[in-house]
Amino acid sequence: MAQARAAAGFTLIEVVIALAVVAITTMIAASTYRSHLRRGHRAQAAQALLMAAVEQEKFHLAHGSYGNRLDAAIGDDPPGLPVASHTPGGHYALAVEIASAAEFRVVATASGSQSDPACQVMSIDESGRRLATNSQGGDSARRCW
Repeated sequence: MAQARAAAGFTLIEVVIALAVVAITTMIAASTYRSHLRRGHRAQAAQALLMAAVEQEKFHLAHGSYGNRLDAAIGDDPPGLPVASHTPGGHYALAVEIASAAEFRVVATASGSQSDPACQVMSIDESGRRLATNSQGGDSARRCW
């Protein structure tokens, strides 16, 4: 008597379980990837703000007051800061909010469709104080800086 051979292949249940595992893993990976991207954009904003603060101090030494505009080239009239008004990729827009002989504040605001709700607005002033607020207006400086 001939014996029946075992069927080779996968059952429908095994395929569904494998697809579920792949879907869950993909969702976790995509979420983690977005989180890393946001942290990178935050780091770019912090770097741009620190660069703007350094340029403000240079400007103050040369002109006796802080500069009130960004994207200036050397030799422009009126003079300004040679700092880009957007971070690379355009995820944060920079602006000089306050500029006088005694104080300044440079602000980076999240922009674009994938803006960071945890660090919506970041800023630095003449004393080096670093502030940040989330999309609800709450303080998030520890997380952002």
